[in-house]
Amino acid sequence: MTSIWKYALGEILLGQRGITKISHLWLPLATVLLSGSVSDLEAGFYGSIGLFFVVLFKVMFSIQVNDLCDRREDKAVGKERWISHLPLPLGVFITTALAAAGFTIIIFASGSIPVALSYTASILLGLFYSLPPGRFKERGIWGLIVYALAATTIYVLVPWVWFESSLLVLGLLFLTVFLDKWVQVHFHQVVDYQADLKNRTQTYAVKVGLARTRKTLRMASLFASFSMGCLLVYIIFFVMPSTFQKIAILGFGTAIIAGSGLYVRTAKKKAARISDLARELPWMYLGLTYFVFGVFPPVGFLLLAFKEPLLGIPAALSALSLLGLSWHSIRYKYT
Repeated sequence: MTSIWKYALGEILLGQRGITKISHLWLPLATVLLSGSVSDLEAGFYGSIGLFFVVLFKVMFSIQVNDLCDRREDKAVGKERWISHLPLPLGVFITTALAAAGFTIIIFASGSIPVALSYTASILLGLFYSLPPGRFKERGIWGLIVYALAATTIYVLVPWVWFESSLLVLGLLFLTVFLDKWVQVHFHQVVDYQADLKNRTQTYAVKVGLARTRKTLRMASLFASFSMGCLLVYIIFFVMPSTFQKIAILGFGTAIIAGSGLYVRTAKKKAARISDLARELPWMYLGLTYFVFGVFPPVGFLLLAFKEPLLGIPAALSALSLLGLSWHSIRYKYT
């Protein structure tokens, strides 16, 4: 039993299905704070810490619920999930405790009914995605929609309600995160196609076939790229206060995206070493995702830290997320 807990801790802290999963929080949080929605940045920092743990507990809850519901299928294809080694009642207790921990933090750190309702909606959507009899994961395109909605609710709606930002910020962030999460689950269904087919798991990819799924994945990644581009335009021209910052962000972003294109092109020449990410997803999408969700947040928090030094902490945390994202992207292996 001790080895299971060590494995669980290692997966949560260092695995690609662990704490790095909350990296999508940093973009909405940085954008909300940079947009001027929070007049007291010190209070915004303390709210951000509470929000961080709320999102962490909810994301861990959804992952463990999905693993519990898929334990038989995962075992059949040799996937290792630490919670599957525990007795089912203990696994259910752990997932319930994770959801409850998030509610507890909301009560003490926010006390907002709209925040609690948004969190509840995300919890329910996560359950609907994985848990029978609903189990939208096996209902074709509805699985993509429900998964993306569950993720966007916790990453965008909860922070937006928590800090009471503008409708424009909500719309841009909601669309960007929704489409990116759609692409992520869509991509995972492509990579997991053979295992799902073997287990007769009726995902969208299994229902429509691999060739069509790859076509719609390309189309979804183009929509996601356009949305990320629109968000960048808003941030650069309407959020960044100085001309120097506008030029720096624009130049830095262009360099990152171009570098991503060069990396993918080089990787494709070495077909034996190319990752599934570079094989299945366009370089423009990969570059935009890396910059928008990975590089920009620590830069944004660093700019805010000049006004409120405490925001150097989320700058450091988001930088660690960027390191984890970089590490897992380079060594990507879907498990």
